[in-house]
This record gives sequence, C-alpha cells and structure tokens, in this order.
Amino acid sequence: MFEEHFRWMEAISTRHSYVREKLGKGQPVIGVPYNEGAVILGFSPQPGKIFEIYDRIALGGLGHPADVERLRMTLLDMAHVEGFNRSAQDVTIARLLQFGLAPALKQNFEEIQRAPYLIQMLLTEINREGGAEFFRVNYDGYWETFKKGTVIAGDSKVCERIQKEIDNTDFASLSLDKALQSALRLWEEGRKKVESEKDAESSSDDDDQDGEESEKLPATLKEAFDRWDLEAAVLSRNTQRKCLYRLLTEQEISTLESAVTQ
Repeated sequence: MFEEHFRWMEAISTRHSYVREKLGKGQPVIGVPYNEGAVILGFSPQPGKIFEIYDRIALGGLGHPADVERLRMTLLDMAHVEGFNRSAQDVTIARLLQFGLAPALKQNFEEIQRAPYLIQMLLTEINREGGAEFFRVNYDGYWETFKKGTVIAGDSKVCERIQKEIDNTDFASLSLDKALQSALRLWEEGRKKVESEKDAESSSDDDDQDGEESEKLPATLKEAFDRWDLEAAVLSRNTQRKCLYRLLTEQEISTLESAVTQ
C-alpha cells in the first residue's frame, strides 16, 4: 500500500518535470490593464497565441498547439453554455475555472495513465464594475488571480522578472499606446537578462556554447519582430459594441513596432 503511494508521488513528480521541460521554450504572454480596459500580447513563430473566449474575456496560451486549441474550445463551449443557461453577466473567468476547467486539468494531470496537457494559460476579463482582472492557469489546474496584470512564460526566471516589473508599474493609468509599449519593453528586459545570464554560464564551455548558438531565441524586440509575429488584443470599455474584444490592426502593430525598435 505504502509502496503504491510512493510510486504515484514519484510519477507525479516526473510528470511535473516532463511538462516543464516541454514548456521551457514557450515565449511570454503578457496581460496588463490600461486606462480604458486591458491588453494581452505575445510573440509567436506562427498564429495561435491570443484568442477571444467571450464578449469580455480573452485568452493567451503557450504550449502544444493541439492542447491550446482543445482547451480554448472547452472554455468557449463552457462560456456559451453558461451564458445561455444563466446570463452573459454570469460568464466570468472565476466561474469557468472553479467549476469547469481547473478540476478537469487537475484530474487529467493526476491520472498518470493519460498524457498531461502541455499548456499554460493567461486569461483576462473586464468585470461587471469595469475593472480588469487577470488569471494565470497552470497545466495541473492550479490558478491565481492578479489585479495589476500578469505573465506566463516557459522560463520561470523570465516569468518572475516580468511579473516583478508588472507589479511595480502603474499600467492602469497609461493610455493604450503607452501600455502596449511598456509591456513590450518588459518582454525585452525579461528576455535580455535571462539570455545574458545564460551566456555568462556557458562562456566557460566553448563546445556547449557553439551547440547552443543555433537554438538561440530572440532576445530583443527587433529580433522578435524580424523572426516572429506579434499577436495582441484589447478589451476596451470605450466601445458601443457588446463585444469588448478586438485584435490590434496591422497598422497599429506596425506603428507599435516603430515606436519600440527605434
């Protein structure tokens, strides 16, 4: 009996290590408020990082594309069922997580015969009072709530650095343009610091450094814009539409790129 319990605990520990390794190169997704709502953004080699879930809810994901899509559809279905059975105002991230997604993720992760989801999620919404709320969801069903914004990233050091800067920045007082620019600069600072640390650690071993060079990820905004696509969405209270969600236009992204890479 005790041996079986030990084996299960060992299997869970192994699953944590496996998922974290697979997510290790996942690029940050940042969600922050601004003076008229919230923004969510991230770079990606291919489309499929930022999504609309409901009128007031947006999703950013990193991990295996199939898992991101599967859980996006799960959230989408849950939100529309909740809106139909109750009301649109009752569709909140907290309810979707507490009574739906989080228990399903936890059950999946603890059933060691099943493959775990390779995913992290950032969800943001404009609540009934018009305030922005942010949620970080882990692959094992654990989730946290943030008021000032949050970030998900495959590298825990990058995540910690960017989160610290988010907590020290008053994004809620910024305009949309300034919030977007500041969020991207946090992305760059988080990447730069970690890359410099990695370079310092590997400088003593030239052979390893040569092997890692081909896998080096963009560390600056210019490199990221050159190699990847920026996906960004806005939840704006200042709209006459029922749906507060909209993607940034190509013109807005081009203007933003010019502002942060000069």
